Amino acid sequence: MFPEEKQTAHEEHHKKISWVFYCTLVFGFWLIANPPTFGYKVPAMIWSDILTGVALIVLSYFALKPYRLWAQWGIVLLGVWLFIAPMIFWAKEGAGFLNDYLIGTLVISFGIIIPKQPGIKLFAQPGPNVPPGWSYNPSAWSQRIPVIFLAWLGFFVARYMGAFQMDYIHTIWDPFFGEGTRKVLESKVSKSFPVSDATLGAFSYILDVLFGYAGGTHRWRTMPWVVIIFGILIIPLGVVSITLVILQPVSVGAWCTLCLTSAMISLIMIPFTIDEVVATLQMMKYEKKVRKRSYWNSFLFGGTMEGGRTEEAKNPETLLGYTFKEVSKDILLRPWNLALIMAVGIWVMLAPAILGYTGSIADSNHVAGALIITFAVIAMSEVARPVRFIHILFGLWLIAAPWVMGNNNNDAAMWNGIASGIALIALSFPKGKIEDERGSFDKLIF
Repeated sequence: MFPEEKQTAHEEHHKKISWVFYCTLVFGFWLIANPPTFGYKVPAMIWSDILTGVALIVLSYFALKPYRLWAQWGIVLLGVWLFIAPMIFWAKEGAGFLNDYLIGTLVISFGIIIPKQPGIKLFAQPGPNVPPGWSYNPSAWSQRIPVIFLAWLGFFVARYMGAFQMDYIHTIWDPFFGEGTRKVLESKVSKSFPVSDATLGAFSYILDVLFGYAGGTHRWRTMPWVVIIFGILIIPLGVVSITLVILQPVSVGAWCTLCLTSAMISLIMIPFTIDEVVATLQMMKYEKKVRKRSYWNSFLFGGTMEGGRTEEAKNPETLLGYTFKEVSKDILLRPWNLALIMAVGIWVMLAPAILGYTGSIADSNHVAGALIITFAVIAMSEVARPVRFIHILFGLWLIAAPWVMGNNNNDAAMWNGIASGIALIALSFPKGKIEDERGSFDKLIF
């Protein structure tokens, strides 16, 4: 089925990484020992850990054979389940919650991050790690380290809030809004979720971390499914979570410092992620057009592109400094008009309190201001620069809102909407400097 050289490479690779399956086998025994050791009280959690442990032992044994890829994938899915189980079953013990998250992280790390995608040597094709026409590698560690760091930070923030919702702790810290965080986490909106929404956020962040680590510096073409799922977790799901947070003053009537922190983390992660998704989509389009492979085939097994180049790997001891230098350079290159758009967004959010108007027009400003900031940050990515034009719509809404929603006989609300809207529309047109090249995608950056 596979060429002999690929089979040989696969078998050699499997010999080198087979030790990871002995580790996952031990993790299975760890899970079985959890319920009696930590005194689990929820029957569903007891059975979940025991059965998951048994399944992990069995699959780890089968995974020791090089061509039983289904067993290796099964190990990864069990790791994901360990993140989900404490949420679904509302684990009463903090130790059980912590153990499942710890073992889940280790299982996925040993299942797919360290050994790479199951069967990668059978399906991977030779090719560049810098896409043709690109001036940089979108899968380079310098691109991914900021996202991984921010995702870890977001995980710890969300886990802390989740611990409060799950009753592991009984107080919650908020340095700016007093009881605001407690009110939000105990609100009807939060309780309408079948699981702890903060813990769901922690689950999303830990997946961001793990998908950020997965794959090498050519994963944009060798592991497209990782890149696409990584992009979905961060871009559309990130925008949804940010939107839910900015609706807090409208739906709950309170602000939450930790929720805003989490939203800001999600927002900053987005510009670092878009370009890798674009490179993967370019590869899949190339595979479809030139090599006549289906999108589904290239999505699952990867592909290649002619041209491009091989980028030299950075030494681990210099990578962090290089990454910091690149991030600092990117920040300094951000267009001035987007910075001013963010300032307008901040002003629109603060205007009701400063100018003294309330009601539906104030709620409109809170939501519109936050969305203005959100899309300004997204547009700071060169790949997503055309997104800036959405601020024209926000500007038109700010101008029309005092008449549509009423201004409570407050002329300040009306004139503020008109002035902010006009400024927003004018600032939406400059494109700003485009520093890097991205092949055929460059014509879409206008």
